[in-house]
Amino acid sequence: MDTPTFVYPGSDFDRARNLVAVLGSFWSRTYTSSDQVSSYAAATGQIANQTYQNLLETLAMLSRYDVPLFHTETITPITIKKSELNSAAVAGSRFDDNAGVFDYSGLQFDVTPVQTSFAFPLPAKLADVRQLFNRITYPTVALLKNIDFTIDSTRNSIVFPVNPFDNLGLVRKPIAGVENDEEIVLWGFCGQFDYEYVFRQFAYAVGLYLKTSQGYKDLTNAIINGLIEGGASAATLDLALAAISGIPVSLEPTETVEVVDRDATGLLIITDKAVYRFNTGATAKVTVGQQISAGTQLISGLEITEFFVGNKYAQLTTTNPEFVCCPPADTVLADNLWESLTTEGDDEILLDPNSEVCRRTRKAINALTLDGGFLSACFYGELVFENVDVPLEVITDHPSGYTYLKFALGGLPAEVDRFFDEIHSRGVASAQANDQPCIVRSKRRGTLAHILDRRANSVTEPEVTHLPRTINPMQFLVENVLRNNIFVVRIQISALGQNHLGLYNVRHLRQLLPPQVAMIVIFELTGGLDVVNAEDVISDTARVFTGMAPQSDTVPVTLVQDLGVTVRLVSGTCQ
Repeated sequence: MDTPTFVYPGSDFDRARNLVAVLGSFWSRTYTSSDQVSSYAAATGQIANQTYQNLLETLAMLSRYDVPLFHTETITPITIKKSELNSAAVAGSRFDDNAGVFDYSGLQFDVTPVQTSFAFPLPAKLADVRQLFNRITYPTVALLKNIDFTIDSTRNSIVFPVNPFDNLGLVRKPIAGVENDEEIVLWGFCGQFDYEYVFRQFAYAVGLYLKTSQGYKDLTNAIINGLIEGGASAATLDLALAAISGIPVSLEPTETVEVVDRDATGLLIITDKAVYRFNTGATAKVTVGQQISAGTQLISGLEITEFFVGNKYAQLTTTNPEFVCCPPADTVLADNLWESLTTEGDDEILLDPNSEVCRRTRKAINALTLDGGFLSACFYGELVFENVDVPLEVITDHPSGYTYLKFALGGLPAEVDRFFDEIHSRGVASAQANDQPCIVRSKRRGTLAHILDRRANSVTEPEVTHLPRTINPMQFLVENVLRNNIFVVRIQISALGQNHLGLYNVRHLRQLLPPQVAMIVIFELTGGLDVVNAEDVISDTARVFTGMAPQSDTVPVTLVQDLGVTVRLVSGTCQ
């Protein structure tokens, strides 16, 4: 969210002298208590300022692009009570955000741990505040956000590093009817109240209810754009996935990359139109001086792979094998170089076939997993198709009378067997239907062995010599099942933005996809690396030590006996 810039004085509502002058020269020059009139005019001007702010927010809510995230109150009273200090609601440990271990590291259920800070609950709907003062006019105490206090939005609390009840500049007063309790009234500047504008104005129409944030607003707009366009275009998916993962894409029609650098908070990519920030685990895909269009992926944390039947692509040159290119339309059949697929992961990329366009190759997909959404109701687990060559098991004496094939898959053994039994039974039914009169036999119909048979004219059932020795399970799945209606989204967990919406929100993209199209999401986990500098932490010392003296044993001559050699005739043959 862009932080608004406040200018003071911004209008005549901030200038008490101008307001008094509007009342007439009597009140500004003749009236003896002109200071009192000036104070009254200043207070009235602040009320009018707030009314004007409310009017601007109302007009902005007419557009889903301009709808404000929060309602702004220029002056907001915040009352903190001594009895609510570090209460369980604002200071209790939780499973989702505390690194401690319950019942092991001192944390106990329903028991507030010892706190080194001082937390108090915020007023309802208050999401943020910039500054705190001890009074509205002529304050003597000013507290700045992230220096003198912080806002914990997960607990709706305000946290101080020191106890505000120990601050002598803050006025404490007893609470009527409550013994041994005090309260302090702080005046917040530019309080941000969450009245769920995005949901109440637009997101309710698409069934999207999340915590208010800029990403929530971007995802809502992406989904509505897709519904208006009649489906999810590439640009719509880019914007939706960028909002979910917190990995921004380029926004302007054309931008030029000017800076790619890292600072203390992570990767920084600056163009001539915008500034994009990523976390420390991100790797840039763009370089300085590169011109990019809207929707360009700036880092390698989010990739979309589409499988389809169409033009083939080859590497641009042997000197630059990182790019895969689409040929001009007139050379698709004339040049055999364009007839082979040479991307790293053997996945085809849908590009414009009318001109030569190049993109970087993507790294290989190691495996695809099909769950209950792709399998029939009788499958309760998952089947894993790895991107490796595995031996093809051929059974020629199957009871069905047809050659039976299977290969290694990940999953429960019983369900893997059921998967191949189902394929074989359907293939047998298809082959028997092909044998009926007046039905032309199709090469793509029949059992799995019929499909993989390498003979041009197959009359008998395939034998081992007629079939390939190995098969790539994932390639087989893509070429025979997933083409034309499946695309894969790969998200690197290490590259997720700090303010990502949560990966479970990809389910909302279902309403953008046609019924015959499915999206497979792969979450790539990266293990932590620990680098050891051998020069600094490893030492090797060689030492020489004296070995043991070898043992010797003397055998006296008297113990050695030599009985000589005796020759005897054991057997013989008479001639």
